[in-house]
Amino acid sequence: MIIVYKKIEDLKPAEYNPRKMSANDKRDIKTSLVRFGFVDPVVVNVAPDRLNVIVGGHQRVIVAKEMGMTEVPCVEVTLTLEKEMELNLRLNKNVAQWDWDLLANIKEEMLLDVGFDKAGLDAMFGIKQEGRPEVQFSDEVMLEHNYIVMYFDNPLDWQVAMDKFKLPKVKDLIVRKGQPVGIGRVVKGKDWINRIQ
Repeated sequence: MIIVYKKIEDLKPAEYNPRKMSANDKRDIKTSLVRFGFVDPVVVNVAPDRLNVIVGGHQRVIVAKEMGMTEVPCVEVTLTLEKEMELNLRLNKNVAQWDWDLLANIKEEMLLDVGFDKAGLDAMFGIKQEGRPEVQFSDEVMLEHNYIVMYFDNPLDWQVAMDKFKLPKVKDLIVRKGQPVGIGRVVKGKDWINRIQ
């Protein structure tokens, strides 16, 4: 793998890139860049019709530019648009799951410093799964339902919830007759309370 340095001003974000960056993500990336530098190169397409389009590393490039950096380390690939899109998705999706038992051996201060949420850590290390029934999901929220929506600012906390509560992977929205209907991870409140008690 050959690493080349490219000017940030020459790099072009992929118009289809589906990733978003929260304020917490931005803070964590900046902290990492300050402490360790740019140790994960940006992946850039150099195919003639996609020259200098970022395939992986959009968020790091944005933060680096805001920090005043003018160039970043890059790995060049030559891909068609279709392959470029596939690699972009794979780079963003292929996030390994955590081994919670090994993670529990790391100091909490370090976990918090790298972006874990305190409540998520408490849930991760304090909730036991043995003997609990599976959570049943509904596809829809009806007007007569009272409900709470939880959201996760970062993929680490979401992974904690997925692993600890054994949440199945489902579509976020159901589409019927071209319209989005309901929410894909709606849990009956009583079942959730029973699960966490």
